[in-house]
Amino acid sequence: MFMNCSRVNPKGHTLYKIALGLLMAISIGACTTTPPESREPPCTRAGYFKSTDRVGGFYRCVFNSATQRWTQYPYTCPTGLEFDEKLVACVRP
Repeated sequence: MFMNCSRVNPKGHTLYKIALGLLMAISIGACTTTPPESREPPCTRAGYFKSTDRVGGFYRCVFNSATQRWTQYPYTCPTGLEFDEKLVACVRP
């Protein structure tokens, strides 16, 4: 049994599409996209720094001249290693 699409009421589909669009808009509008708060000290100079929040973690501070703000980029050493600021590398503790 096949449905003859030429006989389908186009107004019914339009209302369905409008209702679906409104439902999606409401669902998407309820979402929030706030970045996770960093518990690391704020950046004051460029470089790589050992995390004070995560074991094996470190972060990079970069100054963005377009926004005139510091940006932190978080990283994590492989399991069992810790970041050494002097060597700027992940090492065995």
